[in-house]
Amino acid sequence: FPVTIADNDWILYAPYTDKSMIRNVLTYHLGNEMGRWTPRTKLCELVLNGEYMGVYVFMERIKQNPGRVNIDPLLPIDTLNNELTGGYITKVDKTTAGGVIAWDSPYPAQAPSNVTIGLQLHDPSLDQLHPTQLNYIQTFFTDWEDALAGTNFTDPVLGYRKFIDVPSFIDFFLVNEVSKNVDGYRISSFFYKERFSEGNKIVAGPLWDYNIAWGNSNYCEGGETFGWEINFNEVCGGGNNPFWWNKLLEDSLYANEVHCRWNELRTTLLDTTYLYNYIDSLAAILEVPAQRH
Repeated sequence: FPVTIADNDWILYAPYTDKSMIRNVLTYHLGNEMGRWTPRTKLCELVLNGEYMGVYVFMERIKQNPGRVNIDPLLPIDTLNNELTGGYITKVDKTTAGGVIAWDSPYPAQAPSNVTIGLQLHDPSLDQLHPTQLNYIQTFFTDWEDALAGTNFTDPVLGYRKFIDVPSFIDFFLVNEVSKNVDGYRISSFFYKERFSEGNKIVAGPLWDYNIAWGNSNYCEGGETFGWEINFNEVCGGGNNPFWWNKLLEDSLYANEVHCRWNELRTTLLDTTYLYNYIDSLAAILEVPAQRH
């Protein structure tokens, strides 16, 4: 289990809603193999004070760190110049677990929904931000949305491309679609903002929370092998998928880049034989522990 930087912040995840116990492990493996940091995992069995607790997934937490999301740490004193521009980890997520909305997008969710999209701060958290920092990241995000929603959205200078790392958005989209992630785009969707000196882009990811993806849900067509998760709002009225993902595909250049990346991955990581072999390798690891579990 390679760890490049020492850390003491880990998760023991109990995959209760995923009876295969491997959906997150599979997804995070694909993310890392795509060249994007995603929480690394290790299947394990937990014994607590002598009591056997079952199979867990030992994994990394999403945070700013050279061995994890490798962006410059943002300190409360970083309110000027290059230091103000990063790094920020944001997310679109539910608030039922204590999440706090930092700001609302000025644009409603993808039609036909008109739900308000709330953005949260993950690292640093909202209560750790200087007001100048909150204003900066909110303004940068909104400027991106304005550009994407504008009439010149495909323009390489005036449009959305100067704000986002396009390849990361394509990979994020493909993983959510191939896994038919019913939570995709609307829950547990992370984005981080680099400093100006590091690229000054919004990067989609890291991948997180795929326990009910890969056919493991029986609502909103999550268990079906047809349809697109970017159209979740059409399937489930009032959904909160942001408009970003459908709008990006209206750019023929972006759509072609998605097509090319899909064709590339289908010969490697998303090749059916490769996926089946990797799933079988995890099943082999769990064959005996699953009996104890």
